[in-house]
Amino acid sequence: MPTKESLKVVLNTSQLIILSKLGILKKALELFDEVEIPSGVLEEISRKKNQVYREVMRYISERLLYVEDVKRRLPRLGLGESSAILLALNKNKIVALDDKNARRLARELGLEVIGTLSILKKLYEEGALAETPSSIYRRLIELGFYIEKKLFDKIFEDKTS
Repeated sequence: MPTKESLKVVLNTSQLIILSKLGILKKALELFDEVEIPSGVLEEISRKKNQVYREVMRYISERLLYVEDVKRRLPRLGLGESSAILLALNKNKIVALDDKNARRLARELGLEVIGTLSILKKLYEEGALAETPSSIYRRLIELGFYIEKKLFDKIFEDKTS
């Protein structure tokens, strides 16, 4: 990842949910100079008025997270992913996506793409996570975030690069 000063990112729904449920959303937001979500993502998050929604709303009110009025659906993608891609395109920002099809489309459109694991790895490298990579992997699986163990290990073993 580039330096914080140049990191302007658009988050999708999955990052907000996973990072919130891991209890590290605020730390993740602090990795970036500017974090935005499209209104399409906020709509998805607000369907359940749960802890994730309340935390997101708190960070919006604290100006750690900004909402832009982008709510459009692209073919074969969800509202959040579509809106995140369009917002990142409009603002020339990095987009955070985990869905393979959404990532592929975003790259085809010329966007820089990161995912939840990139954010977790950066937090780990900066010492912001007290857990070991295997503990993080276990918690991700418990939360329903599917990633092959081999791929996860490959991403996290590369600590110095």
